Amino acid sequence: MDQQQKELAQIKAKIQNHLISSGNYDIINKQLKLKLYESGWYDKINQIALRELNDNSNINFDQLYNFIKPKAQDLVPDNVKDEINVKIKQYLDHVVQ
Repeated sequence: MDQQQKELAQIKAKIQNHLISSGNYDIINKQLKLKLYESGWYDKINQIALRELNDNSNINFDQLYNFIKPKAQDLVPDNVKDEINVKIKQYLDHVVQ
């Protein structure tokens, strides 16, 4: 990891720590969960997991997680991504000013 990557990692850690300590992480996280629930995302992921478990009874948790993770990320609706990104940007704009 070069110096620039280290500095970026430090900045990300500081932002995350500030988000958590300010309580904004919980607020944004709750909004994300609600939007995902409303969009039917949880149901879709549950169906994918059940289908995989039925097709492959020898699968362990790590394998199931690795199978589902990219699908789960792809299935997040664009409007949900956009709304949460706006919330994070608003928070960062407020903190940086």
